[in-house]
Amino acid sequence: MSTFAVFGMTRGYAMADARKRTPTHRFEKDKDGKRFRVEMTSEEWEAAVQARADSIMGGARVAQLCQPFDAPQFAREFIRLMREQQECRDLRIRAKAIKKDGSGRPLTHKKTGAPIVGWQDWKDA
Repeated sequence: MSTFAVFGMTRGYAMADARKRTPTHRFEKDKDGKRFRVEMTSEEWEAAVQARADSIMGGARVAQLCQPFDAPQFAREFIRLMREQQECRDLRIRAKAIKKDGSGRPLTHKKTGAPIVGWQDWKDA
């Protein structure tokens, strides 16, 4: 049975990622050129988080936004709900499938010989 998931980027995911990755301090130089650490105020930190979230939304990186579904119609419904609720970009459905090389042959694990499975874009039939 195939597994389907929605990949893309939403404003909520970008804000959560920005909150995790934005430091609460910045470095400044004194008149001698030595660097020292300065703690940001909460307003400065919130502005830095907003700027990083805007950068994430403007980028190309996508993430898995939901748990896997059994069928693509559930993933389509999830996409519809996401578009109604918040700003989002590049929402697409991906399915677990065997990865293939350029000539169409399945890729296999070097030690075990088992086929390599990964997320690939899913196209409606």
